[in-house]
This record gives sequence, structure tokens and C-alpha cells, in this order.
Amino acid sequence: MIRALPLVCSLVGSLAYAGLLTGCDAGPDARAQWLQTTLVLDNQVFLDTDPAQAEAKFARMSLSLYAFFRGTMPQFARDLAEGGGAGRGASRYATAETADVALVGDPHPENIGSFRGADGALVIDFNDFDAATYGPFHFDVRRLALGFYVAAVELDAGEPLKLAEAVVAGYVDEVGAMTQGRSAATAMAAGDDHGEILNYTLRKAAEDGAAREELDDYTRVLGAQREMFFGEVEPPVAWEIGEHALPVARDEVMAMSAAEMHDVAQLVAQWPTTLVDAGVMAPHAIAVKGASRRLGAGIASFAAPRFYVLLEGPTATLADDVLLEIKRVYDPPPLPGLSRLPSRPFADNGARVVAMQRALQTTAADDPLLGSANVGAASYRVRDRSKFQRGVDLAKIAEKLDEGDFAAEDLEVLAGQAGHLLARSHARAKRQGGEPGLAAIAAALASEPEGFVTETVGFVRDYAPVLRADYERFLAAIAADGPSLGYSSRP
Repeated sequence: MIRALPLVCSLVGSLAYAGLLTGCDAGPDARAQWLQTTLVLDNQVFLDTDPAQAEAKFARMSLSLYAFFRGTMPQFARDLAEGGGAGRGASRYATAETADVALVGDPHPENIGSFRGADGALVIDFNDFDAATYGPFHFDVRRLALGFYVAAVELDAGEPLKLAEAVVAGYVDEVGAMTQGRSAATAMAAGDDHGEILNYTLRKAAEDGAAREELDDYTRVLGAQREMFFGEVEPPVAWEIGEHALPVARDEVMAMSAAEMHDVAQLVAQWPTTLVDAGVMAPHAIAVKGASRRLGAGIASFAAPRFYVLLEGPTATLADDVLLEIKRVYDPPPLPGLSRLPSRPFADNGARVVAMQRALQTTAADDPLLGSANVGAASYRVRDRSKFQRGVDLAKIAEKLDEGDFAAEDLEVLAGQAGHLLARSHARAKRQGGEPGLAAIAAALASEPEGFVTETVGFVRDYAPVLRADYERFLAAIAADGPSLGYSSRP
């Protein structure tokens, strides 16, 4: 049982933990109290069910400003919803028609990557839709622009505000081009020039995907059988703040409990019914040969249960075995004026994520194995785990910058491309009421598109110090209260 206290700072009806808050006006830093409380609330399900992974998530978030940014999207959403100070108010480009645009939800530099569609073609698009929902279009644009600002700080390359400006300018330019018929909401495909970073991403995806490296990483061939591998694929990252030390998994796979195996068997059996083409996998192809629990993936979803499942594939040969990723998904953060999802038309969060991905990605990028499944109240997204899926990686960009293969200018090109991608996503997806997203956004920007660039860059300029100060508050909270942020539960 969790001890409950009333929350302050505009948060109502949720559970807090004993001793954290007496009220936001009681101390010199109300923001620190608000931050610590909301972080616990947003991660309470993990703190109660898997506290070690919840603590590891907080540890991962502590490693850098960018990691903290990645893990605090709900706080960002609250800031924009609640407004008040530091540029966190409404956009003058917000209209009734642009309030229910299909959103990626959490666009950022590392939420961009390669895919191989059903036609075998490699494309670039957004890759994570766990937070996808309907809401104001400017929310996505602000989040993406802020992400590139923070990435520039992280990499110490380029001018942070210039990268933010490149995102918004790319977005506005693409909206104009699509409106005038000079562009279509299609994916960025291999074979075209997309700048050094995306070109590199596509090349490596083609090489690693063709080599089936995902099978080499997470399975082993013993004799005539392929089995799951258990252990560290990449060594953990050492983390230490004050008296607290904890290794943070970067890529680790472990054996599953009998209960987890039972759930996975149910998920795999249900999943084919949610595919675009239910016959893409013959009954014998979905025979389960092994499964593991994956640790160390992502940041926002770091603590979420994530399973890798080895399937037989089309034939009995080892070469065409299939590796599935099954990840539990949760409610997205509520946005201004909107009720918490899932709600109609989504039956559950797995269905929401899959439907939004299919709407926001180009059709060619659709994974034919993309689907969902549920066990009880737990909802999961299922997809193919392939090295053809390769995300933009800031650590790799840092390495390439050091080696001289990338330059700061390449980051600015990537930022502009990201803006174009986001505009295409918003344009190809329909609004919640079924109307085209492009028309509403184009109408909102028509009077002064340059002003939207100025407004959004101004938001990033004003919000970046808030984020930096929050990061310092977060580190102080861990140093004072430990990796659980002071949370405890009792039977």
C-alpha cells in the first residue's frame, strides 16, 4: 500500500509519497518539489513493480542533460499545458483546428532512424510512437527544436539556437512546399542525399541489416539449434552521485520467469490478428524458439518490460529466424484541453501506438510485423527487431565528430531534415476528427510563417535554462534522497 498525501502545484487526485512535500509554497524552491513529485508520480508503476529498474532509469537520466531531457517529456507537457513563465504559454499560431493534430508525441534527434518496408526499401522516418496522441501541432515542433538545442549542447558542436531554428525553418518550408504541390508527404529514401548523418545511418542499416546482426547480438547457434543469448551485449555505464552508485545497463538480456514466458506465449498468439496482413506469418512461422527480457533500451521507456522473442520464421533453416520485440506501453502524457488517452477510437495503448505509427509514418516504412497484444490490463506493441532499424545515435555522432567524419554543419543539416520529417508526419496523418492535418497547419501558418520560426526559437531560448536548472535540481534530489527520489512503499 502506498501512503497518500494531497499534491499541490496544480496536480490533483494523484498519490504522493510520505515526507516529500508539505506544499509548494513551503520551501525556497517550489519547482524542485514539483519536479521530484511529478517524476515519482510518472514512474510510480515502475517504482512499485520493479524498483531496481525504476532506479536505473533515474540513474540513466542523470548521465547528461540530454538523457534528462529524454526522460522528462511528461514534465515538458505539463509545462506547456499549465503555462506560466519562461515562454511556456500558448502559441499565437494555435487554432481550434490545429489542437487535435496527430502528434509523434516525443520527437527528438534519436527518434529518427531507418526502416525497411514491406517492399524492401530503406527509408528514414520517426521510430518511436509510445507517446503519440492528438494535440496542438506546435507541441511537437517545440519538443523537436528543444531536442536539437540540447543535442548541440551535449555534443559541444554547432550553435544550439541555430539548430533549433533549422528544425522550425525546415518544418515551415515543408508545410509550404506540400501546400503548393512542390513536395509530397513521402519518406526520405535510400539513394537520395540527406546529409552526412542520415546518409551514414542508411548505409550502416543496409550493411548490418543484411548481415542479420540482431541475431548475432541476441542469439547463439549451438549445433543445429539457435538459442537465446543471456548476458551483457554492452557493458554497463558506471553512475555515481554523492554516496549513491549504480551500474546502468546499456544492453543486457536475461532469462525470463515462468510467468513472463506464459504471458509472452499469449502475446505471440494474439499478435498476428492485429497485423495489416494477418497472413504474412504462416502458423508454423510463429513457433516460439526462445525468449529473453531486454534491459537497457531507451530512456523514457527504460523501465518498461521489453521482451525479445525468437520465432521459427518461414522455414526450418536458421537463416530466416525472426526476432520480435514486445514492449509494454502506457498512457501518453495528457496535453492541453485533451482527455487522457487511450480513449476512442483506441481500444488500448498498444492499439493506439500501432494506429498512430501507421498514420504518422509513410506507408512504405510500415513494418509488416507491426502489431499489438494484451495480457489482462497490460498492453504491448510488437514489431520486428532488425538492424535495418537503426536510429540516429548521439554517441556515434560524437565519435564521428571527434574523428573528423562529421562536422557541426552536418548537425544543422540533420536538424533541418528533422523539421521536414515532422511536417510530413503531421501532413500525412488525419486529425482526430478525420480532417487532413496539413490544411489546418497551413492555414495557421499562412499569415506569417516566419513568425512561427521566431516564436518557437524564442520558446527554446527561454525554456532551455529551465531545463538546465531542472537537471541540477534532479541531481540534487538524487544526492539527497537516493536513486528512488525518496519514494518508498509498504505492504
